[in-house]
Amino acid sequence: MQSTFNNSALMKSFAALGRKRPMRLATVLGTVALAFGQEQSAQPPAPAAPSFRTVEQQYKNIKVMTGMRADQMNLGMHGLVTQLGVDCVHCHIWEEWEKDVKPPKQIARRMITMVRDMNQKYFGGAQVVTCYTCHRGQLHPVNTTILPDTIGLRKPGDPVRALPTEEEVVPKPAYPSVESILSKYVEALGGEAAVRKVNSRVIRAKRDLPSGPGGLIVVPAEVEIYQKAPNLAVMIQKTEKFTIAEGFDGSMAWAQAANGNVNNLPEPDQSRARRSANVYEPIELQKNYDSMTVTGLEKVNGRDSYVVSSYPVGDTVERLYFDVQTGLLNRKWTSLPTSLGLFPQQIDYDNYRKTPSGMMFPYTIRSIPGTARVEPTINSTIEITDLRENVNIEASRFSRPTPPPKK
Repeated sequence: MQSTFNNSALMKSFAALGRKRPMRLATVLGTVALAFGQEQSAQPPAPAAPSFRTVEQQYKNIKVMTGMRADQMNLGMHGLVTQLGVDCVHCHIWEEWEKDVKPPKQIARRMITMVRDMNQKYFGGAQVVTCYTCHRGQLHPVNTTILPDTIGLRKPGDPVRALPTEEEVVPKPAYPSVESILSKYVEALGGEAAVRKVNSRVIRAKRDLPSGPGGLIVVPAEVEIYQKAPNLAVMIQKTEKFTIAEGFDGSMAWAQAANGNVNNLPEPDQSRARRSANVYEPIELQKNYDSMTVTGLEKVNGRDSYVVSSYPVGDTVERLYFDVQTGLLNRKWTSLPTSLGLFPQQIDYDNYRKTPSGMMFPYTIRSIPGTARVEPTINSTIEITDLRENVNIEASRFSRPTPPPKK
């Protein structure tokens, strides 16, 4: 789920700090099925997606990004910040975003047009080339081969390394099957019986909440998370100055902003929240995806992990990382599609402990970026301080709240 922040007074008061890009933290704003934001099986039919305004309807002086959904504009801009290694004010005047004053803004428009034309002409419209393809986090892309250091290069008289023979070619590693990896994961959690023993969950946690433009301003927050089987969930985040909340009421995912306004989440957040609300999601993972494939072996925080590429219907690929030794899930990688490229998010699960039901649960969750729609350089850690299971929770707690009357 995405965090919603809409307190204009706080945004303005933090504007000067926002220019300095301080260290910031946040966390995954989702429900706690497979530890904050995974998938649910036996889904009800998705509700009809609401219509959205286009960028040119929402913002002023739009020249090349016409037709894009307005709710993707800031997400795309945050992506560009990291793809080019710049800040918002590299192209814009702070809080006067529509003005055409700085030359880099005109250059950016030409580059966006070039990237779109290349994808359309050479890749049939598929989004193969993005700004990151060349820039790699730097303002000026590298156009000359970078030579290696001279230490260790072959010296005169050293034997020339021959091409490897057929016997010397390293064979492709044989990975375990998806079924065996998921089976080991369920066993590591404590077994299916331990997972099914839980019909509700109440969590208290502490976290740093990204707020203000792009989530640049970090404020401490107290977090309350409620889950009830089969698919009810809500997260409430309280700071000194404001409270925000997000939930899934069994059919619709909603978010309440700092000013009290309540909105239904856009896609793909809507379908992701619908899937993630399942209390028993960890033991029903395979039901959530059209296909799952073991695609590699990578290090996650120094530990070998199997990579399982998973494809939800109508959504982008999700990569799940399972610890080779323990079998536990230690990372999830996903992304949001925009017209400027995929906007990635990586969530790490750590500090697994046994809960009262006998199930293993991660008490430390780290995410970069902190939420699905803040700048990619922002990271987050959430620390669970209390976890209770099989608590009586009224169903009304998960209902979409009524916004305050408009002034």
